[in-house]
Amino acid sequence: MDPVTHGLTGALLAEAGFAQRFGRQARFAMIGGAIAPDIDVLWSPAGSVVALETHRGITHSFVGGIGVALGVALVARFLGPEKRWGPLIGMSYLGLVLGHLFLDLITPYGIQLFLPFSNARPAWDLAFILDPFQTIPLLVVLLAAWLIPSVRTRVARLGVVYLIAYFTLLAVNHGVALQRVETAAHAQGLSPLKMAALPQPARPFEWLALVETPEVIGRSVVRPWSSGSLTFERIPRGERNGLVHEVERLPSVRTFLWFARFPVVTIRQENGRQVVEYQDLRFSDTPRGRSLFRLRVFVNRRGDVEQVLFGR
Repeated sequence: MDPVTHGLTGALLAEAGFAQRFGRQARFAMIGGAIAPDIDVLWSPAGSVVALETHRGITHSFVGGIGVALGVALVARFLGPEKRWGPLIGMSYLGLVLGHLFLDLITPYGIQLFLPFSNARPAWDLAFILDPFQTIPLLVVLLAAWLIPSVRTRVARLGVVYLIAYFTLLAVNHGVALQRVETAAHAQGLSPLKMAALPQPARPFEWLALVETPEVIGRSVVRPWSSGSLTFERIPRGERNGLVHEVERLPSVRTFLWFARFPVVTIRQENGRQVVEYQDLRFSDTPRGRSLFRLRVFVNRRGDVEQVLFGR
């Protein structure tokens, strides 16, 4: 999720009861906890495949989050009379888990929640990375809470109820969408190895459907409550020749394939070189568009890798 939504969620949690007891220390601890995990952008180089592994890494795990919360609590301790570590760390960690880890977990990008014990990247696929149906209501609720101090706690708690209801709606829509994807896949002769219904920007009732089989990845758009038919575009997963096997020994390619959930590979000629291109179909501009996450490996006539590029 974006930093603004993280921060607003932390602020909402603080105003729902903690700030009334701990004042600005609670606000700093919970907003800071909700924002601080993204400090990992400092060691996640933009436009590099390395960032796929380092962003949403240790600072976004249950274990690493304890250290992040401790750092936030250390600063909060100097901002008011509360000096007990328990409440300050507790508020920071609560803001981190609910205001950051949870909001990243529900996106398709995923999060390494169990580092350092496992680098598995769970993703619940409930909300897009930018979601105005979260951000705008949060902003409205907080403005109302701050402008009308006499009902601040009540308004903030109503905001929490809204978020719970909204996430419940997304979960129901996602479940129905997945059921429609599975039914349509079997009806069209696709034997799924795995499948997903991925949220689209600002469209909670429209999902990108992906079905992986041994030979192809089926792609379509699914509307959970529509009676219309669902037809899959069949995208070849790509050939598995010697060149591909050699390229996949590269650390950058291994990192990309670890990150990608629905990768496809193509080989083409470009300026006398062979280009092995990987795309993750989770992040497509349109149902027929090019993936926003792609990795290109340029190999010369001698079979040497000359260049590796990540991005559009």
